[in-house]
Amino acid sequence: MQTQTNTENMQAYQTVALSSEKIISYGILLTFLVFLLKMIGGYLTDSLALTSDGWHLAGDLVTLLLSWWGVKQSVKPATKRRSFGMYRTEILTAFLANLILVGVGLYIIYEGYRQYLEPHPVSGGWVFSITLAGLVIYSILAYLMGTKKENMNAKSAWLHFLGDAMSSVAVLVGATVIYFTGWYQVDAILSVLIGLVIAVAAARMAWDGVHILLEFTPRQIDPEEVEQAILSIPEVSAVTDLHIWSITESQIMMSCHLAVTVTTIEQGEQIIQQVQDAMWNRFGIGHPTIQLESKSCNTCYHHEAQMQHLCSSCSANNPILIG
Repeated sequence: MQTQTNTENMQAYQTVALSSEKIISYGILLTFLVFLLKMIGGYLTDSLALTSDGWHLAGDLVTLLLSWWGVKQSVKPATKRRSFGMYRTEILTAFLANLILVGVGLYIIYEGYRQYLEPHPVSGGWVFSITLAGLVIYSILAYLMGTKKENMNAKSAWLHFLGDAMSSVAVLVGATVIYFTGWYQVDAILSVLIGLVIAVAAARMAWDGVHILLEFTPRQIDPEEVEQAILSIPEVSAVTDLHIWSITESQIMMSCHLAVTVTTIEQGEQIIQQVQDAMWNRFGIGHPTIQLESKSCNTCYHHEAQMQHLCSSCSANNPILIG
């Protein structure tokens, strides 16, 4: 049953990944068109907000290309030397893409500060028209990416385009202010705000990637709750060496040692099945690896028979550590 669950999880992941790849391809094409529109418009209108958004889109193009490549790699089948396949390519490319966007955001903030000190005239009417066209495309992209948020690369792209849409609204407000008041510094102020939004959002997504790459316990799972769920099975007396991590946002792994009071292999298999079912139904852990023991060491992962020559640091063998 567990093998069937794992297979179904892998198949579901591949289905989502392939669908995400197709949508990201559309995103690359539309983003390139908006990039050209913003860069040409920024040059003609002398608007730093438009030009900054254009450079931001250049970063988006790089991140989307990385994401597209990462999704294609992530669905490659497992091999003997790559037993988990290439799933983590999704996380690695998303991490690199967001690092690039952090740099883009900081550059926009720097350029906005420079223009605030030395403001120059901006054509508010053209800025408004070009930004409005971009907003329509951003909204379409955000909607498309939002349908595949199970994939980290697609989720990253969704957050980027949602931020782009919000930034476009801010630029529209700035263009209106410039058109009616002639206060050109608002263009620089909005550029700084756009840069902050980009840098902060990208940094958060990059940290999510680090969280997975360093094999931290997923945020939505409390290890103590997992341990208590396992201990609620009557035949289990202790849980040791418990590790919970993920290879992608949706594929969570677990390993542990259990001290059990059973005497036959069949009884042990029943306990393993109960633990596997509980982990999947309560925590979404689809790949638990479980080792059964008659009695576990209280402070490490060694079996009781190994304590005498391997567990010198255990309180069970070192009187100094007792109490």
